[in-house]
Amino acid sequence: MQNSNDYLILAERDFKICILSEKEFPADYAVSAAAYHIQQAIEKSLKGLILIYGETPEFTHNIAKLRVCSERLGIKIPEELEDISDMLTAWESTTRYDPFIDFSEKKYSKAKKIYTELSELLRQEIASVQNIEADEAEECEPT
Repeated sequence: MQNSNDYLILAERDFKICILSEKEFPADYAVSAAAYHIQQAIEKSLKGLILIYGETPEFTHNIAKLRVCSERLGIKIPEELEDISDMLTAWESTTRYDPFIDFSEKKYSKAKKIYTELSELLRQEIASVQNIEADEAEECEPT
């Protein structure tokens, strides 16, 4: 099983591929790669947050399912995610099996913003857990 930090690292890698792909827009292969990898970055960020909040994330690429689970756990996720969850999920499967995807640069920009917010939240949560663990370790040390 991966830990939340592993999910963060993997999400960051996917996001970097998005940024590199953008340099080749509007080429179909670049648009397809960016769409797929932004979905993956958001998916992995959500899974990292779900894990840090005490549950094992479901084995799914469905962003709507991960969003609902996150909300149930009390994770503060960007409201805009509800608007594009289905599209993101479609990008994950369509880009792998269909050479023609329904792509909107406006929605892609919104997805990048959502990823940025989720990854920052995940970083903060990881840092918070690490601080708590460090404090607990300090309390256990003999004086």
